[in-house]
Amino acid sequence: MAFAQFRKEIPRHELSEQPRPLPVIRVEPKEVVPKITGFGTASAARRWEAVSELQGRIVEIHSELESGNLVGANELLIRIDDTDSRLLLAQRQADLDAAKTRLDELEAGYEADQRLLPLAQEQLQVAEREEQRYVELRRQKAASLSNADQATSSRLAQQQAVQNIQRALSLFPSQKNAAKASIALAEAKLREAERDVERTRIVSPFAGVLSEANLEIGQFITVNQRLFTLRDAEQIEITAHFSLEQIDRLISRDASPSAKSQMSLEKITGELETHPTQTIPFSARVIARSGNFTRTWNGVPVRITESLNEQSRTLGVVVQVTNIPHHSETQEATLSRFPTTNNESHFAHWSTALRPGTFCEVVLESSPRSDLITIPRSALNENTVYRVDSDNRLHPQSVEIGFSNGEFVTVVGGLKEGDIIAEAVPVPAIEGQLIEPRFADTRSSQFEIVTAAIDSSTTDAKERRQ
Repeated sequence: MAFAQFRKEIPRHELSEQPRPLPVIRVEPKEVVPKITGFGTASAARRWEAVSELQGRIVEIHSELESGNLVGANELLIRIDDTDSRLLLAQRQADLDAAKTRLDELEAGYEADQRLLPLAQEQLQVAEREEQRYVELRRQKAASLSNADQATSSRLAQQQAVQNIQRALSLFPSQKNAAKASIALAEAKLREAERDVERTRIVSPFAGVLSEANLEIGQFITVNQRLFTLRDAEQIEITAHFSLEQIDRLISRDASPSAKSQMSLEKITGELETHPTQTIPFSARVIARSGNFTRTWNGVPVRITESLNEQSRTLGVVVQVTNIPHHSETQEATLSRFPTTNNESHFAHWSTALRPGTFCEVVLESSPRSDLITIPRSALNENTVYRVDSDNRLHPQSVEIGFSNGEFVTVVGGLKEGDIIAEAVPVPAIEGQLIEPRFADTRSSQFEIVTAAIDSSTTDAKERRQ
């Protein structure tokens, strides 16, 4: 008992809860640019296949008529032997001249018959009087029967002459119409012959890149033979496919899933079709990658496809990119429409220009929005974030997600401005655990207040232990 009486009591130290350091962020609205990403293959906005419209032998070929070369607009690419076409043109011109001459003859004959008709009618009256006189003389037996018959014959001949003139005058309108029709037919055949001459010259309708060109001087080509293909090198189009949900992010001001559930193809296409292309608040970026090569072009959404893709059930948005050669202003006049002289600077540009067949990533962006709460994707565990309350305790919080934007997601429900949440999902995540918030921005007033409170409670605990 004496030993127990003099034994010293072992000091006891009460264990206090140690806060867990945790990176946190303060929830606040940020400016967000809604954007969606799709993919598609580039193709020329215009594509023209040269097909021969008549047969003949090639007598002239453009110096740059080879696959891959650039040609300008309205340049002569091929000329076919036009000897036969020009002979036919001369024949058609002669036929037209003959038809016009025939009309002139008809008009001259009509004018002459009009002048002859009064004279013939007067002669007919004279012949009728002469016949009547011989009839009277015959009654008086003062003239022979032969003389009377001769007078009658003269009257009948003159009457027939008057009728022939009248008949010619009555037929003139129809004959004139027939002559005019002959002239019109001759003119049509002449134009056809002229077009045949024009068809011997194949001219580029626009500036572009040649492909599938394999022609030589002296080669004989037939009607409807495919010669080569010209693709527009300036205007390139990419049909990128997006889901209806993606498209709705750009045209809807409500980013909640409940709003997305009401969308349909008719609604989305209706929204787009009610606005002209130049007023749709979309901008586009087209990105092409090949190994270490990456290049970006600015594009313009020009239209949408008429229906959804049957396999992917996505909507196609056609984005147009303009390939603009990079050259000095002094070269503007000569290089603006793709000159046929392939100089070094021209080759350097077009070797890296957006070409048909390129697989592209298309990013559509809408107008910025500053009323959305945005959090890092790392803070989200499915539809749950971890909020730190005023006592620095950790609590799971269910949230309603709007749409993702790269490494961030928008929150449309469950959080408010000023809330503090874990920057990343804590492992393990223990509800009610004491947290030592560590803000990425050390200048935050909330960080200073919470840290001061933690330091104060730690100091009090140390003093009590001592």
